[in-house]
Amino acid sequence: MAAFVAVSNPRTRSAPTKKGQETRARILAVAREVLSERGYFGATVAEIAEKSSLSLGAIYRYFANKDLIFLEILEEVTEELYTAVSGSWIKGSELESLRESSRRYLTTYYENRRLIAGLIEMSAAVPECAERWWNLKRRTFRRKELYLRRHLPAGDLNPEYASVALATMVDQLAFHWYVESERYGGEAPTIEEAAETVSLIWYRSIYADGTGTDADPH
Repeated sequence: MAAFVAVSNPRTRSAPTKKGQETRARILAVAREVLSERGYFGATVAEIAEKSSLSLGAIYRYFANKDLIFLEILEEVTEELYTAVSGSWIKGSELESLRESSRRYLTTYYENRRLIAGLIEMSAAVPECAERWWNLKRRTFRRKELYLRRHLPAGDLNPEYASVALATMVDQLAFHWYVESERYGGEAPTIEEAAETVSLIWYRSIYADGTGTDADPH
C-alpha cells in the first residue's frame, strides 16, 4: 500500500495562463481515465504523464502528488452527484418527480461507476478523501431531511433518521448494482428498473399510510 502523503499544504498549483489551464484540464481528464481503469492503488503519476503526453515534471508543476489530482476529481464527481437531481421536482407530481430524481442520480452514478470505485478505494488510504465523501453524504442527508420535514406526517418517522436511511439505501444499491455486480458478475437492473424501485420505496415511505393508500402530504 502506498504511504499516505499529506495533501493539505500545498494543495494544487494555479494555472494562470490559458495554456496552463488547458494543460491542467488535460491532466485531470486523463487522470479520470487512469483512475477508472487502474483503481487508486494501481494508478500512477507516470501513467498519467505518459497518456497526457507530458513529462513528470510538467505534472508536478500543477499537482504535488497523485492524491492531489484525485482529490480534485473527487470534488468534481461529488458535485456532479449532488447536482444531478437539481430541477427534477414538479409540484403536485411527487411520484414522477421521485422517479426523475432517482433516474438522474443513478445515471450519473452509473456513468462514473469505475471512477467512484477508485475514489472509494482511495478513501481507505487517504483520510482527506474519506472526509470529503462524508461531507457529501452530510449535504445529501440534510437536503433529504429538509424535504422529509415538509412531507412526513407529524409524529411519524423521525425526518433526520429517515433521511439517512433512505439516502443510504440509494447509495448502497447503486454501489451494489453498478460496481460490485459488474466486478463479480452479479445481476443488475437497468437504470429505469432501478429508478422505479428506489422511487417507489421513497414514495411509499413518505406518502403511503399503513393500508397502502396515499396519505395527505399536507
